[in-house]
Amino acid sequence: APAGGAPDAAAARTGPLPRAFWVFAAFTAMTTAGFATFGVLSFHLVERDLLSPAAVPVVYAAAMGVDALAALAVGWAYDRLGPRVLVVLPLLSAAVPALAFSDALVPAVLGSLAWGAATGVQESTLRATVADLVPSGRRATAYGLFAAVMGAAAAVGGTLAGVLYERSVPALVTVTASVQAAALLLLAVLLPRRRTGRR
Repeated sequence: APAGGAPDAAAARTGPLPRAFWVFAAFTAMTTAGFATFGVLSFHLVERDLLSPAAVPVVYAAAMGVDALAALAVGWAYDRLGPRVLVVLPLLSAAVPALAFSDALVPAVLGSLAWGAATGVQESTLRATVADLVPSGRRATAYGLFAAVMGAAAAVGGTLAGVLYERSVPALVTVTASVQAAALLLLAVLLPRRRTGRR
């Protein structure tokens, strides 16, 4: 092995994370914070007498079916198109409250299915993008930070959705759309800078 190999390896494990990772983490935080939880969706379905409590698990099961199909489809697309497929995540996330918090059953159920699709996109591509953006020697640190960002953003998003739902559903829809629009802007910053050397 070359004499400089060990220092290079050490530097790869201790150097700063790429700027693109932090932009992506900000995008993830934004789109996750603007993502309604199924708990709020199911509360709406029952509270507005759209479904009985016993029917909510059926809707959740259907949403999980959509989750699985979306994860497969978007994972396949990611292998061919890269992080560009993430454009669908803010769009789906913005559509969820616009549909799910309707006072009519069909749009509300469609919103729940859109929630499942967005969840599938999150599960199949967000962590894959981290691997594309970060050198192999720093991925463990990057995954840890990324998980912390997602967890904190999910907590903020759940709280925000609950508070806004109690006050004004139109405000919840508007705020969610605004947050997801900001996430799209961050993604637009990230995409031209993404790593081209994919493994």
